[in-house]
Amino acid sequence: MKEPLTRSGSDKMLTGVCGGLARSLGMNATLVRILVVVLSFFIGLPVIAYIVMWLMLPLDADGPTGLEELQGGKKS
Repeated sequence: MKEPLTRSGSDKMLTGVCGGLARSLGMNATLVRILVVVLSFFIGLPVIAYIVMWLMLPLDADGPTGLEELQGGKKS
């Protein structure tokens, strides 16, 4: 991996998971998004993985996780 795995705050369509994953793997974000959508039609695992990654990964370096966003902000 080229960078630590975080959600992208600048390259996002929904929650930044695909943008952050693409940045970490050194891939094009559009390609990652297409792969997630296509694989989701054949197997349900990408949908579950996307939700888990959204809940667990921080937004960029010191941003809140998706779970913290649901709870109303970043926990100290």
